[in-house]
Amino acid sequence: MWANRSGAALTSATGRLLAVTLVLSSIQGGLRAQTDRATSGELAALDPRAVTVVPFSNISGDPADGWIGVGIAETVFADLDRLEALSVVGSASVLDPSRRQDLDSGDQTAVRQLGRSLGASWVVAGGFQRVGEQLRITARVVAVETGTVVHNVKVDGALGELFALQDRLVEELGNGLAGVEPEGPRMATRVQAGPIGRPALGSAGSSAGRREPATHVVRGKVPPAAPPTRDLVRTGVTGRIAVERVGALPAAASGVGILTGRPTVRPTRTSDRPNIDGRLDDVVWRSATTITEFVQSRPLDGVPATEDTDVWIAYDNANLYLAFHLHYSDPTIMRANRVDRDRAFQDDRISVYFDTFLDQQRAYSFNLNGYGVQGDQIINARSGGGFSGRSGRRGGGGFFPGSGGGAPFGDRSWDALFESGAQIVDDGYTAEMAIPFKSLRYPQREGNTSHRWGFQIVREIQDKDNETNVWAPISRDVAGFLPQMGVLDGMTDLSTSRNLEILPTMTAINFGSLDTATGDFNVLDTSPEGGINFKYGVTSNLTADFTVNPDFSQIESDRPQIEVNQRFPLFFSELRPFFLEGAEIFSVQAPVTFVHTRTIVDPAYGAKLTGKVGKTTVGVLYANDMAPGKADDAADPAFEQTAQTFIGRVRYDLYSESHVGLIATNRDFLDGHSRLVGLDSNFRLGNTHAIGLSAIGTRHRDLDGADTNGHLLDMNFRKTGRNVSYFASAYDLSPGFQTDVGFVRRVDQRRVDGGGSYTFWPEHWLISWGPVVNYGRNWNFDGMLEDENRSAGVNFSFARNIGFSVGYNRDMERFGGIDFDKNSYRAFARVSTSRVVSVGAGFNWGDQIFFDPVSPFLGRDRGVFSFINIRPIAQFNSQINVNTNRLATINGTEIFDVKIFRALSTYQFTDRLLFRNITEYNTFDKAIGLNFLVTYRVNAGTVFYVGYDDHYQQADRLFGPDGDVDGDGIRDPFYDPKQYEQTNRAFFMKFQYLFRY
Repeated sequence: MWANRSGAALTSATGRLLAVTLVLSSIQGGLRAQTDRATSGELAALDPRAVTVVPFSNISGDPADGWIGVGIAETVFADLDRLEALSVVGSASVLDPSRRQDLDSGDQTAVRQLGRSLGASWVVAGGFQRVGEQLRITARVVAVETGTVVHNVKVDGALGELFALQDRLVEELGNGLAGVEPEGPRMATRVQAGPIGRPALGSAGSSAGRREPATHVVRGKVPPAAPPTRDLVRTGVTGRIAVERVGALPAAASGVGILTGRPTVRPTRTSDRPNIDGRLDDVVWRSATTITEFVQSRPLDGVPATEDTDVWIAYDNANLYLAFHLHYSDPTIMRANRVDRDRAFQDDRISVYFDTFLDQQRAYSFNLNGYGVQGDQIINARSGGGFSGRSGRRGGGGFFPGSGGGAPFGDRSWDALFESGAQIVDDGYTAEMAIPFKSLRYPQREGNTSHRWGFQIVREIQDKDNETNVWAPISRDVAGFLPQMGVLDGMTDLSTSRNLEILPTMTAINFGSLDTATGDFNVLDTSPEGGINFKYGVTSNLTADFTVNPDFSQIESDRPQIEVNQRFPLFFSELRPFFLEGAEIFSVQAPVTFVHTRTIVDPAYGAKLTGKVGKTTVGVLYANDMAPGKADDAADPAFEQTAQTFIGRVRYDLYSESHVGLIATNRDFLDGHSRLVGLDSNFRLGNTHAIGLSAIGTRHRDLDGADTNGHLLDMNFRKTGRNVSYFASAYDLSPGFQTDVGFVRRVDQRRVDGGGSYTFWPEHWLISWGPVVNYGRNWNFDGMLEDENRSAGVNFSFARNIGFSVGYNRDMERFGGIDFDKNSYRAFARVSTSRVVSVGAGFNWGDQIFFDPVSPFLGRDRGVFSFINIRPIAQFNSQINVNTNRLATINGTEIFDVKIFRALSTYQFTDRLLFRNITEYNTFDKAIGLNFLVTYRVNAGTVFYVGYDDHYQQADRLFGPDGDVDGDGIRDPFYDPKQYEQTNRAFFMKFQYLFRY
C-alpha cells in the first residue's frame, strides 16, 4: 500500500523506522519501572533535569500515518536520553495508547498534568503534517510549572527524508534543552527595534524587557509547495494544522453542537491583568495558551501560511485577553494606515471571531491593524455574500464569485467597547486586546460549568494576493464561514454582573436655507437638544434598550446614487445608531425588505429588547414617531399626532445555519394601519446546499379607509461549492402587498430565476476564473410576461490583487404596454497592488428604456463607475469616485448626461483626532456639496463631533432662465444664470459620553 502511495523511498523509510522502534522497545524496558509513577497515581516532585516526550499529533488526520507520530516520539525519547544533562522519563506510560486521547486533543493542561505526574520539569510536544509528499514536523518544549513554551522547532522536508528530518529535530531540541536553567524556564531574547520615537521590545525604554521563545526553523530540501489534493477538508488541533478526508457533513452541520474534529483551544486563566499597550511584556503572556500554526484559506486553501503568526490567549472573570505578534519576512509589504474606527478594511489586520452560542448562526468579530485601529462587526450565517445569483437580491450575481476564502464581511455598524493596543516593530507589528464579556451576549452557565464558543483567528496580508490565514482551516468544499470555526473551550466562572450603559447626547444645529420664492436666505435659531439612551443587560444573553429624544443628526451622508430615469425607487441604508443596534436580528432574506427603520423619521422615544434564550432569538422594537404629525395647519387632523410602530421577530435555530422564524410589523396613525406577519426559514442540506422558504401576508388601510391585502411566497435553493455553484428561485408577490414599515421596490410579480457558475483554480498567476450564467422570467398577476433576463459572464482573479470581469445581458422589459428588447455589455476591473494607490472601474453600455410614462422609447445607454484610493502617508487617505450615466436616442441625440464626482478625504492627526472632508458635484443638478467634520473619539461610545455642511446650486436651476429671483415678475438686473447660489448650510455639534457600569 505504501509503495503505491509514496514510492520506494517511503517503503525504505518505513522499514528503517520499524527497526529503530524494535531497538527502542528494549531500551525503554529498563526505564519503565523507574519512571512510570503516573500509572499508580503518585505525583512526584519536579526534577529540574527530567524531560518527557508525548506522541506527536497526526495533524494530517490519515489513520495510515499514525505510526509516524509514535515513531518520532520514540526517536526523540531515545536520542535525548543520551544527553548526560537530562533525565528522560515516562516512555511507557506516555506511549500507552489508552492515554492518547487527551494528548492528541492538543490540551496543554493535560500535557502539563502528565509531566507533573512523572516529576518532569519539561515536556516535548509536537505534531506532523503531511501534504502530498511534503512533511512538516513542529515541536515545542513546555515548562511544566508555568506552561511557558521555552523553545520552538519547525522542520520542513520531503517524506522520503524522514530520518534526516528527525535527526535535525532532535539536534535542535537538544540545543534548546541544554540551554534551559534548572530553576526555571530560560528564554532566548529577541530584541526588535521599534519605529523612530518608540522604544524597542525588550529595550530600556519599555516597562519590562520582553523575552520570547527562541524559534528555530530547520529546512530540508523543500520544493515549491503544491496545493493539497482536492478531496481534503482541513481540520486540526490547538496551534496546529490538521487534514481530514471529506466524509459525511460534520456533526454540527447535520445536528446541533460542535463540529466534530474542529480545532479546540483552552485559554489560560490568569490573575495578572495585562497592560493593554501592544508591547507583549506582561507576565501573563509567559504562561498563556499559545497558537503558532496557521494555514491559508486564500488564495490557496489548506497550504501553510507564508508568514509566521504568534497568538497568546488568557482570561479572567471579566475579560478575554489576546496578544499577537504578526511577523513579516519583508516588513515593507505591511499595509497599515491611521484611520477612523471600522475603516481599516484595506489594511493588514488580525481578527478574532466568537460564535458565543455555538450555533453557527451569528458571530462577533474584533480586529486591529498595525496602528491599533479598532474594528468590530457582526457576522451572520450568510454574511460575506457568496454565489446567490438572485436577481434583485444583495449578493446576487456580483463580481468575482469564485475568489472566496477571504475574511467574511458583516455588519460594521455594530460597535462594542474593548481595549486594544498595537505597535509596529522591525519584523511586523504586535498587538493586544482585552474584550470584556459585558460586550458580548452568551449563554448563562452555572458555577464551574465550562463555556464552549465557536472561535476563529484570521490574519489578512493584502500585498500577498490578499492572503488570508486562519487558525481553524477552511475548505472551499464546505459552504460557509461559521460551520468551519474552531472551538474555544474551558472558560469558567465568568462575571455575572449586568451591563448598564447610559449614553447622554447633546446636539446643536444652526441651519440656514434659501427661499426660492423670494430669493432670501433664512437662518433659523440655533436649536440645542439633549437626549439619552439606556442599555441594560437583563441577562448575559438579553439586552434592553430605551431612548428618549434620540439624536439623529446625520454625521454620515448617504452614498450618491443617480436618480435620473429610475423606474423604481432607490434604497438608502439606515445610518442611525439606535436602529442599527441588533438590526441583524430583524433582517430576513427575501425580495422585499420587511423592516426598513428609515420609515421611522422622528421618534420622541423608543425601546428594544433583543437577544437569545436557548435556541430562540428574539427582537422587539417600539417607536413613537412624531414626523407624521408635523403639519402647519392646526385644523389638520394629523396636527401633532404621532405614529406608533411595533416590530417583532422570533427565530428558532434548528442546527447549523438553519432556522424557522416569525416576523410581525405594525404601524398605526390616525385611522390608518399597516400590518405584516409571516414565516421564514432556511435549511442547510449537507456541505454545500441550502433551501429557504418564506410566506408573508400584509393588511393595509390608508387614511381614506381603503383596505388592501397582499402576500409574498418565496422559495430559493442554492449550492455553493469549490467549483460548481448554482441556484433556483421563485417568488409570488401580489399587487396588494404593501407595508409602511418596510421597503418595497415593485409588486405584482411572479418571478422565477436560475443560474450557475463554474470556477477553475489554476492557483498560479491566475488564481481563479470561471463562467457565470443566469436566466429569469417575470409575469404579472394577469399572466403578462413583464421581464425576461439572460446573462452570461466570465470572472478572473489574478495574483497581486487584480481582478477582471466581463458580461453580456439580453433582456426583454415591458413598459407602457410596449415590449422592449435590450442588449447590454458590462466590464469591471480592480487593481490593488500597492498600499499607496488602488483603482477600479466598471463600464456598462447598450440599450436602455427612457421611462417617459407618455411616450417611452429605447435609447443608447452608457455608464461608468470608477474609484481611486490614494494613501501617500499612513495618516491621509482620499477616495475619489466618479459615477456617470448618459442616455441618447438611437440617432445619437442626447437625452441626459449625469456625472457625479465625489471625493472623501480624511486626515488622522492622532489615534483620537480626525478631520474629514466630502466634496461632491452633480453635473445634472448643477449642485455642489461641501462637508467638513472634525471627530475626537475616545472609544466606541464617547465621541465629539463638530462640522459644517454647505450646498450650492446653479442659479438657472433655482430661478429659471428668466431671472425672476424675488417672484415679482421682473428680471433681476444682477441675475447671472451660471452663478452658484447657496441653497442651505448648517453648523452642527454633537457630543456623547458613554457611562458603563
